[in-house]
Parts: sequence; structure tokens; C-alpha cells
Amino acid sequence: MRGAVSPGLSGRPAPEPGERRRVRAPIRRASAGDHAAIACFLGEVFGPAAAAGLRGAAQHPCYEPRDRLLLRRGGRIIGHVHLTRRLMQFGRRKIPVAGLDGLAIAVACRSRGLGTHLLAAAEQHMARSGALVGLLRTAVPHFFRRSNWALCGTPDAWVAGAHAVLSRLLDRGLRPSRQPRLHIRPWRRWEERGLIRVYNQNLAGSYGPIERNRNYWHWLLEQHAFDQLYVALDGPNLWDLDEQSTQIVGYMAVRGGRILELMTTPGRSKPAVELLARACGDAIEQDRHAIVLCAPARSRLVKIFGEAVKRRRAAVADDGQVTMARLLDPLALLNRLGEDFCCRAAAAGLPRPLELGLLVEGRKYQIEVSQAGAHALANHVGRSYLRMNVADFTRLVLGQLDWATALADGRVVPSTALARHAARVLFPPLPLWHPPLDELTSSSG
Repeated sequence: MRGAVSPGLSGRPAPEPGERRRVRAPIRRASAGDHAAIACFLGEVFGPAAAAGLRGAAQHPCYEPRDRLLLRRGGRIIGHVHLTRRLMQFGRRKIPVAGLDGLAIAVACRSRGLGTHLLAAAEQHMARSGALVGLLRTAVPHFFRRSNWALCGTPDAWVAGAHAVLSRLLDRGLRPSRQPRLHIRPWRRWEERGLIRVYNQNLAGSYGPIERNRNYWHWLLEQHAFDQLYVALDGPNLWDLDEQSTQIVGYMAVRGGRILELMTTPGRSKPAVELLARACGDAIEQDRHAIVLCAPARSRLVKIFGEAVKRRRAAVADDGQVTMARLLDPLALLNRLGEDFCCRAAAAGLPRPLELGLLVEGRKYQIEVSQAGAHALANHVGRSYLRMNVADFTRLVLGQLDWATALADGRVVPSTALARHAARVLFPPLPLWHPPLDELTSSSG
């Protein structure tokens, strides 16, 4: 879903909109017969690893060659983008999202508007597939910002010294247990169901992780995007095929000193500590000075990392990539969130019926919350509304808006005091986080 978009897309400064020539290059869907040519093209733009990424993506249980859009000239591929379709957990519900990956234009054909042309076609295909939100990871956000993609998400990678983290665990009395009941060891193939169970137990109420069915998990594990996958066992270390005597209460995927994903059974903190200690021990043994934790900002382990570097927050591990999002069907998404609006209004004691308008660069939406429910309308704004740009509207709906900064900078302007208060209640900050393990396995270049 969030595979990297190559800097090669905009290797030179992009021309201003007025400088671009109008482009009418035909775009068509790929077929299985195009894979060899696509691998060659992606290898030229992204490097040799792209071919392996293409092979891995083609093995995905939901993969279809037609999800790749191609630009051709004289029979040769000059542009490519890969679209994925997923269900993303968003609080108490799942919403359909589309990922954009591997968007690239041949070097000799750049600065002619082809990238914008291909991106617009990709957005149309995303919307037609029923996706409500588009997501991507990129090192060239300025290119996508012009097409109303918005920076979203908070720092989700934290770095600290492995020795310092272990020391902090000891200081807090969270030292690894010497009791034999909890075991940490590499996973075994037949323990796949235990991993699925732990992951699903962490989905409820989370924001950002995607749904992984059994086939997806099998594919993900076959990709080996990690160096090591550990499990935490509650019980004796037996060859138990059905978890009858020993139950998996946590797991951790590690790659190159980077903890890609660490999840434990809800309410169990000890397995997380044991797994983190094992990762630190491995890093020290491999002569790594630091360890990186990929986790939501509200994670208890993130707090330990922050304490380990004696600052409020651990330093963010910057891989040069940022997350961006685009609302593909804002009205449908607002209606999908109606139950949340009702619960938030009731919890805050907002008077009902309540109307809140959103004026977004000329487009109008109105949310109406009553005792019976909530729904959204288009082309209405009412007396109490917020005026904002498309990027801030995207962040607002996805719970990523920095309210204090947006209000102080005048990017978000409420028409009334009620609009300001109601909007902050209906659209609170949310811990949007996407496990990077999905990124590494879904990337096709």
C-alpha cells in the first residue's frame, strides 16, 4: 500500500503548471505479458531490486496485472504506476483504501506533464474501484502536493542506543524475566495462525493497519522482508502444532537493527519487554550502536525509547520517505464516519441537532448530527462552518490536523465559535500508523 515512489519521478525541478505542454499520451492497463518489459523499465528507474519486487508483488493473492497502468511510446514503456486495493482499519470500522506504488516516467520523457497525466489516471482508477482514500510513500512530496495529496501521519520510527534501551528497561524494573514460562525464539512455519491471532487482536480500535487474511499472511511471510521473526511463547517451548500447551502472546519482525513490527496480546506488557530486550541483545551482538523501533507514537515502548535518549521523544529515524493521502470520495467517507460523529458529539455534550459546514476551496460539505444519527451532504455549508484548503481538509478527516498551528496560521478559519468547538470534537487527532512490514513486501519498485 505504501511502497516507495522513486525520486526518479522528479529527478529535475518540476516545471510550473503554466510551462507544461498538454499531454494526450494513451494510458492502458497492463497484462501478464507485459511483466518482462515492466521489470526492465522499473530496473532502469529504481535499480536492480525492482525486478525482485515485481516478482514478489505478482505472487500477492489479490494481485492483478491490470492494476498496473502503462504509458507507451513506439511500443516502449515510458511510464508506470501500480495500484493496490486494501481494507484499512479506522477505529471501529474498515474503509477501502488504494495504494499507489512505483510511479515513474522514463528519464528522457520527464518535464512534459506525463507524470501528472499518469497520476490523474491512477486517481480515477482508484476512485472507480470503490476506494475512499489513496495512500502512498514518497521522497518527492512536492510533485504530489500539486495534485491535492496531503502530508499525513506522525513520526513512526524511533531510534536509540541498544545499551541505553536495555539500561532503561532495568531502571524501570522491566528487566527480562528469568522465569522459564515465557520463551522468546524464532518462529516456526506452523505457528502462522498464532501470528494472525495476535495481529487481529490488535486491530480493533486502531487506525492505519490493513486487513490481513490468511492468504495475505502466507504471502507476507514467504517474502522474507525481515531478517528474523521472533515469537513470545507463554508456556513450555514445545513443538506444539495447535497451541494447546503453548500459546503465542507476541511476535516481532526485525530487519537490519530495525524493529518493523512488534505486537503482543492486548493487556500483556511483559512479552513486549522480552521481545524488545531480545532485539537490543541481537543489535549489540551484531555490533550495532543503535536500534530503531517502528511503532505508533502512543506505544508504551516509544516512551521507553524517549527516556533512553533522555529527551521527551526519541529521535526520528528518517528514511527520506513521507506518507501522503488523498480523499477520493470525501462525501462517502464522511457518511461512513457518521456513527463516530454521533459518539463524539454525545461524549462531549454537544447540543443536537448540530450542523457543521466545511468550505474546501469552493466545495461545500455539511455534517448534520441528530439524536437519530449523522449524515453528510454536498453543496451545503450553513452558518457554522470551517474554511480551509484541500490538504488541511484531508488531514482533518483522517485525524492528522495540527489544530493549534492551522488556526494560528489562518489556514483553517471558523465562521463561528460553535464551528471551532464542534469541529475539534468531531475531528479529534487520531494515531494513524501503518506497519512498515506491509510496505517492504508490497513494494514493486
